[in-house]
Amino acid sequence: MDELTLSESKPKQRVNVLAVVALGISALAVAASIYLFVQNSELSSKTDKLSEQIMSLTKKNDELQKTADAQAVINEEQDTYRKLTFLTAMAHDIEDGIVTDDFVVNKVRFSWGDDGNLSDVVIDVENQPTLALSYKSKGAYELSDRELRAKSDAIIKAVSDYYTKSPNAPAWNDSTFVQLTVQNYNIGESTGGKFKLVGETK
Repeated sequence: MDELTLSESKPKQRVNVLAVVALGISALAVAASIYLFVQNSELSSKTDKLSEQIMSLTKKNDELQKTADAQAVINEEQDTYRKLTFLTAMAHDIEDGIVTDDFVVNKVRFSWGDDGNLSDVVIDVENQPTLALSYKSKGAYELSDRELRAKSDAIIKAVSDYYTKSPNAPAWNDSTFVQLTVQNYNIGESTGGKFKLVGETK
């Protein structure tokens, strides 16, 4: 009878051990769940804070971009005024200051293009006394085309040489269109660096 009682009590102990192990695992699982829940809550809170910071930085970035855009417009306007002031001063220096044996520069007008280079130049001249004798009227001279072209090239080169001495000047290059006039009558035009008299086709 005692042997039977002992054999019956052993399985109960095993059941109790399993119950304790199961209870321990359950407790660990609950503790892990609580820990993960707390960690998740903290992570969520940090994520919310980061989202707020990102939104704040985005707003500041937008404001800085608006400021930068406004500054770019101001810089562009300043560059325009700088060029205009420079070209006005340059024109003032050239007028009545640049001469050849044949011409005196009366007026000059500069314009610049979208690329920032000099796009157009209009040079209006007066005749020197020796050339005045050959002047007929309305831009016509009693000279051969070759002679008039050489005299025209000389005054354009004199203006160009003076202009290009300044390192701050918008570039005067072969793409710059030059019109030469006498008393506002057209003598000829220079395109691609080559001067042609009015009516010249070649």
